[in-house]
This record gives sequence, C-alpha cells and structure tokens, in this order.
Amino acid sequence: MLKVLNCKKDKIIRGKITDICQTESFTWVDVFEPTKSELKEISDISKIPLTDLNITLEEDQRPKVIDIEGPFSLIIFGTASFETDEITTTPIFIYISKQHNCVITIRNRETRSIKKLEKSVETNKALFHKGSGYFVYRLLDEILNIYFEVLDDIENRIDKIEDSVVKTPDIEIVEKIFETKKTLIYFTKTMSANREVIASIEKEYLSEIDRKMAKQFRTLYNDTVQLVDMSTTYRDILTGTLDTYLSSVSMNLNQIMKTLTVGASFILIPTLIASIYGMNFRGMPELGWKYGYLFSIGLMIASIFVTWIFFKRKKWI
Repeated sequence: MLKVLNCKKDKIIRGKITDICQTESFTWVDVFEPTKSELKEISDISKIPLTDLNITLEEDQRPKVIDIEGPFSLIIFGTASFETDEITTTPIFIYISKQHNCVITIRNRETRSIKKLEKSVETNKALFHKGSGYFVYRLLDEILNIYFEVLDDIENRIDKIEDSVVKTPDIEIVEKIFETKKTLIYFTKTMSANREVIASIEKEYLSEIDRKMAKQFRTLYNDTVQLVDMSTTYRDILTGTLDTYLSSVSMNLNQIMKTLTVGASFILIPTLIASIYGMNFRGMPELGWKYGYLFSIGLMIASIFVTWIFFKRKKWI
C-alpha cells in the first residue's frame, strides 16, 4: 500500500507518486508491505536502483546508514512491532532525497510510530515546512518514544511478575520471565544499532541533513543510550526474579520434604515396635505377659510423643 502526502498552499493533501521529483514543497511517500511492482514504479520515478529498493523486502536488515548510488541516501532504523502477541522489532527503510525535498519510508509491518506521525502531520504542518532533515528527526523521535512506552509497560509487567513470584510461584511465571527477557534482548540489540545510526547522522555523514539539524540528533542519541541502559537493567531484574523463583520453589520443596519426614517419623517407630513384637520368637518375655499388648501400645504412643517433642524443638512443626 502506497501513500503520498505533500504540502501545497499550507494544506496537507494526498499526492501522486510523481510528486517525488518536485522541489516546490516537501513530499512524504509511505509504503506499507511493498510489492515488486510498487518498488519498480518508485525506482523508475526516483531513480533509486531497484537492487537498493529490493532490500526492503528483507526483514533481517540491521539498522545502519547507507550512501547508495543515485539521488537518495538510506537510513535503516529499527522500531517496535505489535502485529502479534509478542513484541518484536522491525526495520523501517528511510530514503532521503539528495536533490528534492522528499522522504520515502518503506516498512513490512505496521508500526505505531508511523501512525502517530501521520496524526501529527494533520495538526502540525511545520513537519513539512522545515524540510526532510526535520521530518527524519521527528520520525526517529516518534520511534524512540514508542520504545519508552513499551519499556514502561514492561516495567509494570515486571512488578506483577515479582508479586506473583512471592505469593504464588508457578511454571507460568517462568514462561512470562523468559518471554519478557526475549523481548528485551531484541530491543537491546536493535537499540544499540540505532544508537550507531544516530551517531552517524550527528557526525554529518548524510549531506541531506544540514549541520544545524544534525546537532539536534544528539538528544536522540542520549535517548537511545537511556533506552539501552533501561533494557539492560530490566534484564538484570528479571534474572534476579528468576533466581528468586527458583529459591522459592526450592524452599517449598524443602517444606514439603520436612512435612513428609515428620509424618513418616510418626509412623516409622511405632511400625518398628509392631514388627518386633510381630516376630513371635520363643523366649520373647512379653509374649506370655498379660499386659504385653498394653505395654506395646503404650510404647508406641510414647514414641510418637517423644518424636513430636523432638520436631517441636527443631521447629519443624
């Protein structure tokens, strides 16, 4: 799906793909789940080599800055994706024109950052008036804001996991811990690469972004560093939570073993006494004694009482 927006007479209107080549006003082309025919059309109009556009079909592209042949440069930036129950990352391909006031974004998954930017365009026309450099800055800023929102949700999720570990530890807690850690691993890997992308922009590796605008990317770099630190901290917390869970399970197992040991001890000694007197060997003095039965029963009761006192002093019961 291909959408073209440009600014004419202070109004944001839907444009055509041929608006890529105009210089009068800023044009934003957003392509979602591109087809080969759409990429071919963009290549013919923008003069971007088709081989450089076909990389947008690959999901495993690492964030980086590429000075491709032709009138455009390419920024690959990782963003959060929410298409399934699992939160993962997906690359956004940002083509910045060297000759015209134009930006092309291509993505294979739906992202909140693009939706938020589209709403911002409707209320803030300055996004188009300040040129491609400012637009790219705002796009990357929206992507990082989504990361902050996701990490806030993960922090709340970690709080619930910690409460569950203490109150009702079960195997589902382990599944949630590993699922959350997997998300954080994806985030850390992608955000570390995003940090290098922003550093490259700040060092003025892209001529399409002027020097004054490039300096503003320092704030985005600092945000990315903070996101990486937060993600690492949450992973450490989850590791500690998993250790707490294992300790809790071990303590519960010890308590169960204590309970079984106490119960078995109450039965073990009386069973020993009964088995001795059940052998019926000749010469056993208690066999002919008329109080032998009561004696053995009393001995069993006494053994249970002594065992109870022993475990009571050990504070097992």
